Amino acid sequence: MNDPGETSQDGIEPRKYTVDSTFKFACHKGMKCYTRCCRDLNIILTPYDIVRMKNRLGLTCDQFLAIFTKPEMLARTKLPMVTMKMLDDDKKSCPFVTPEGCIIYEDRPVTCRYYPLGMASFREQEIEPTGEDFYFMVRESHCLGFQADKEWTVREWRKDQGVEIYDEVNHGWMEFMLRKKSFGFQAELSEESRAMFFMVSSNTDKLKRFIFQSSFLDKHDVDKNILEQIKTDEVALLKFGFDWLQSALFGADKVKLKEKVLNEYKEQAQEPMKAAKT
Repeated sequence: MNDPGETSQDGIEPRKYTVDSTFKFACHKGMKCYTRCCRDLNIILTPYDIVRMKNRLGLTCDQFLAIFTKPEMLARTKLPMVTMKMLDDDKKSCPFVTPEGCIIYEDRPVTCRYYPLGMASFREQEIEPTGEDFYFMVRESHCLGFQADKEWTVREWRKDQGVEIYDEVNHGWMEFMLRKKSFGFQAELSEESRAMFFMVSSNTDKLKRFIFQSSFLDKHDVDKNILEQIKTDEVALLKFGFDWLQSALFGADKVKLKEKVLNEYKEQAQEPMKAAKT
């Protein structure tokens, strides 16, 4: 395994980092490579990324998705995601980056916050269920940040970059994808199930309308305090949405159907068996 200071090739360093691992890095406006890492990117936006960015810009979810993103289907998970739409210029620049830096810096995506680190759970590749997160270092030849003397632990970097709230809010999203993997890639979700996942992952406005303006509450037993919270709190809404998805698609005991609805489903399931006997 190469020493981190010896590699000059672009790519992921072949080393696992824990929260107590150390590395040297700094980034500021005076560096020659400033904003070079903000070009020609394929950034998957997490659910909390979208909430923070669209609120910062004063847009609805539909407006933000239409202007700044494009949908993609991840090849390995077969799950629909939202990626950032780069500008159509010769550098394929991020639309929020200027020579002075990022204009939405306080609400930038979690991928940008982690850089030059990445968390294993955010990778598209299959993850070993070790029960612990680990991190990896992305090294790019143009980046001069690694020449700095400023030393961090991964724990310190996470706190400094404000990623903890992102990981907390996105936990249900990641848990869903890990559950999907545990069921095997061959067990593809239906088109309707993928649409449900995409709605919860990318459009809290649509999710709220679905909960409060459809027959959802006629079928599901939801505590009144939770309902009041998700009316005004998008973080609570996201967490509830992924609890519901795991219950609806993987049988988790998080958002329950009303007893009368369960009985109706049981009766419908038994009807073919009764018909076969007659």
